[in-house]
Amino acid sequence: MAKYRPTMRDIAKECGISVATVSYVLNHSQKEKISHDTRLKVMETATRLHYSPNKKTKFARERQNNLIGIIINLKESNTSGKKLIFYDLAAELSDQMGLMGFETILITTKELKNDVNVITKHRLDALFIIDADTKTIADFTKDYYVPILFIDCEINNPLFCRIYPDYGDIIASAKKMLHTDYPFLVMEDVYNQPLRQQVLEWFRPPDIFINTPSSNLEQFLYSHQDGKGIIIGDILGMQIERRFPKDNLLMVSSLGRTNLLPADMKTIYVRNKTKAAVACEVFQNMLSLDYEAVDGNRILLKME
Repeated sequence: MAKYRPTMRDIAKECGISVATVSYVLNHSQKEKISHDTRLKVMETATRLHYSPNKKTKFARERQNNLIGIIINLKESNTSGKKLIFYDLAAELSDQMGLMGFETILITTKELKNDVNVITKHRLDALFIIDADTKTIADFTKDYYVPILFIDCEINNPLFCRIYPDYGDIIASAKKMLHTDYPFLVMEDVYNQPLRQQVLEWFRPPDIFINTPSSNLEQFLYSHQDGKGIIIGDILGMQIERRFPKDNLLMVSSLGRTNLLPADMKTIYVRNKTKAAVACEVFQNMLSLDYEAVDGNRILLKME
């Protein structure tokens, strides 16, 4: 006897809504405004019933424009080094999406919540959002119509996947490699508060330096000249590596093996290329609805 295949009608019955509403949600339609709670309920029910789309359905067989948006959130306090890492990640995403047959449009913003119209203006099929504060994300996703993947963000919303480094594992490994429990930290500014906190909780407050145009890196390094440190950010690594013995620093690199830093410098890699590859794989799964709306929709990238 053939195994019964759940349909949109079954999901609609479970949720007490119309089949059309289910279709709008599962196809990420922009035609109707549907509440966040309803979208979440539909996704959860589809997962529980093991719903999978027919390959002949509209969303499974074709995309609207083959156009993906990459949104970079900038702050006044972002340095050139942080912007370089942002743009490198966007370039890697664009390359990966190109291999999948998609074109990308890069959007830089300082007011994400005011740019929700970019989805409808450009008729985007999906969005990658790089670093954003939680309140802005909440405001922006109230009008959620297309798949959105958050990179270098932690958010409390099971509808969206979050992809970021496993900082707990990375910093614990870095401390072992440096043979100290109390290293200092130098890092670029981070918009997303939960992710920032995941990093900072591993360090004593006097040992933390956040790089902004108004901060004094020279003074901080002078006060820690006899210590050992973890540097998050390739350009910061270039600025600092000559001032300390090579065994006293560890670099967490996003750009991969380049000529920017000495080959023998202690380094942990969490490459933008890897982030992009993982994000694009998740995106493919979302297109086929192989995606669960659960709180565990976060991918922690391990060091390489």
